[in-house]
Parts: sequence; structure tokens; C-alpha cells
Amino acid sequence: MLPACVKTEVWRELAESLSAKLKAPVICGPAVFGKLSFFQELRNRRTDDSYADVPGIKYAVVDVDGCKVFVGPFRTDEAHSFDEELADSRHKLPAWKEYYPELIETSIKGAATAGRSAFIVNESLNRAKLLLEFSQAVGHSQDADHALYTAIEFLARRFKLNNVFISAFGKHARHFDLPEAGRAVEQRIVAQVKGNKSIFTIHDVQSDFLLEGIKGRESLHKCVVGFPLTVNRELVGYAVVYAEYVPAVDSIAEVLYELSGVLSRLSHYEKVQESAVTDALTGLSNRAELVKRVDEMISMLSKQNLPISVMMIDVDNFKNFNDTKGHPEGDRILRAVGEIIKSLTPEGGICCRYGGEEFMIVLPVAQRIAKDLAEQVRVDVEKNCTLTVSIGVMSCMNSSASRDTLIREADRALYRAKHLGKNKVVAFFMLDKTLGVIDA
Repeated sequence: MLPACVKTEVWRELAESLSAKLKAPVICGPAVFGKLSFFQELRNRRTDDSYADVPGIKYAVVDVDGCKVFVGPFRTDEAHSFDEELADSRHKLPAWKEYYPELIETSIKGAATAGRSAFIVNESLNRAKLLLEFSQAVGHSQDADHALYTAIEFLARRFKLNNVFISAFGKHARHFDLPEAGRAVEQRIVAQVKGNKSIFTIHDVQSDFLLEGIKGRESLHKCVVGFPLTVNRELVGYAVVYAEYVPAVDSIAEVLYELSGVLSRLSHYEKVQESAVTDALTGLSNRAELVKRVDEMISMLSKQNLPISVMMIDVDNFKNFNDTKGHPEGDRILRAVGEIIKSLTPEGGICCRYGGEEFMIVLPVAQRIAKDLAEQVRVDVEKNCTLTVSIGVMSCMNSSASRDTLIREADRALYRAKHLGKNKVVAFFMLDKTLGVIDA
């Protein structure tokens, strides 16, 4: 493996400059800086030890982080025993000078020092760029659930992961569902992470002794890595990622460390919010009141096999508007949207400010009625406000789905509406909790 310093641009420039000065290439493993001579090409084809000194030929060798760097070949005045082809090409090589060892060693070690410094700087810049990108991705999250799902999408996309599972502060989120064998593997990984509070890697799921006895693991992704999530050295959760090869563990750990802090702040904020019943800005119910009333509604409707629908409403481009126009104008928009939602919510329904620029309506109605109402909310906001709203609707025809499932799927429908261009309504529904979600 090439030393990290050799992979930098500054090393390449210095090595090529030295090669041009000496008229001989600088070689480190498979990397060649400068032009390889015809003599060297012949030696490479004829022998495995093609950089060894022999009578008539000499190389300078410098150790860089455990890897040999060769400079040469150079022609010496010694008698040689090369055949005609090698002898002819040898005459075209640069002559060896007595001062070359010191010159080459000083130059190579200087290039290595510069390369190491450049590598550290590049790593720092890449880390800062990664964390900035992640911060921008989760910056709009107003609750821990949204932050979790955003983080999972970010990790899967950024590091080309096959699957991601995160559990923290009593909340759980997964990129894709797992088969029974996958869950069994995950349980053993999580046990190791919890026990050691450190990163745990299985390089080959199919052959690792820790997973002996788990049937069906042959069809799973090859590599699994478990990460502890900590805040102030206290374990608050864990993450498990899946890939076909060992991913960038250090970079993923950096992102998860940042996520732990974000989730800690949002969880604390949610607890504070839950202590009140009414949202001070809009006058709507707050999330704590919504949770209480929705659970009561689900309990009542499920006993009668009646439908329930949840609408997740988000003000489009609100953060940018708030940043450019100011918080007073942003508050005016939120109050106006809240008034429209309140005026359109029928008797028996529940409406609340869910957090930030998100609102929610819960109705004891089927999907068609809920979707029509959502469209009416969208149109009224478009007519009467500076900004628009995107709405995700999730309906369960017999109210058998849990509150968390209804809200999660409504949020997923909302994400789809945003992805389709905003100012839209997207609706999902399910017949029963045992059946899948249908995209209407």
C-alpha cells in the first residue's frame, strides 16, 4: 500500500521535479513519477527483482513510511554482463554521481514531509466539508425523528451503504427492512457495541465466527460495522451500517458524533415543548396535546374499524424566507398558515403546530376526504400567503396502524411532495397494519 504522503499532489510535483533534474524516474510501488527508461522496462519484464543493484547499474533507495522509494537506474563505470539489448539501452541512462545519495535522500525525505503535511491539511478540509454537508442536511430538522431519517439518508448516499440502522434517545430508524438473519446478525453486533462502547467491525458476515449458528447469513451484505453513539461519554444509542466492503469508518464515526449532539439538543427541546399544551405563536395545539388526543382517537376508531388520516404540512422554503426577511415576517407566515389550517379543520379533527414550520391535521375520515381537504389547505395557503405548503397524507382504513407509523408515513409522503417540486399533495394509505403502504 502506498504511504499517504505519496498520494498527494505536492509529492507528485516534487518527485517529478527531482526526476527531471536527475533524468531518472522516482518509483514507489506501482506509482512512477517521471518517465520509465527502456532499460527499466526490459528489466521489469525479465526479472522480479528489477530494482536491485547489479554491476554497471545503481539505484538510490530511500525508506518512506515503511515503503521503499527507488530512484534510477543510473549507469556506473563497473564492468557488466548484460546482453546486447540491455547493454545498448544502458548506454542511454544517466551516469551515477557520488553526491547523488545525499541529494536524493534529502529530496525524497523533504517531499515526504511536505506530502504528510499536505495529507493532514487535506484530511482536515475533507472532514470540515463532510461535517458542513451533514450539518446542512440536518439543519432543517425540527424533531429527533426527522433528524434520524435525514441522517440515515445522508449516510447511505454519502458512503454508498446498503443499509443503515440508528437507535438513540428511545427513537429508531432504518433505511431498509432486514430479513430474520439480518436482524440476528444485528443483535450480536449491537451487543458488542453496548458491551465495549466502541466501534465493532465484521469484515465477512459469511465466515465470521461470532455469527456462527445464524441461518441464511450467506445472502446478507458482506461487511457490518456497529458504532456507539455517545454524549458526554454516556452511551445514548448505537448505529449499524451495512456494505459490501469496509466503509470509511472514521468519517462515519465523525458524522455519528455530530448526530448525537443534534439528537441530544432536539430531544431536550421536545421535552420542553411537551410541557405545554398550546403553541404560543399560532394558538394551535402543540405536539404533546396532539399525541394525547391522537392516541385516544386511534383507540376509539380501531374498535369500530373506522378510518383515520394524518396530514403532515410543511411551509416551503421557510428557512430561506426567515433568514432573508427576518423572524417577524416568518412568524407572520406561520400565524397565517395556522389560521387557515384551524379554519379548515372540521369538527372532530385535530390540528396542531408540530414544530418549526411543520403542522399536522388528524381526521377520522378516509383517504379521499383527507386528500380533498389537504388540497383545499394547499390552495388557500397559495392564495393568501407569500409562501406555499407541501402536504403528505397517510390514511389507514381501519385505524389499526400505530400513531408512530401514521406520522412516519405521512412524513414520507411529505418528503415525496417536496421531492416532486413542492406546493403539492402526496397521499399514501394502507388497508390494515399487516399490509403494506400503498402510494395513491
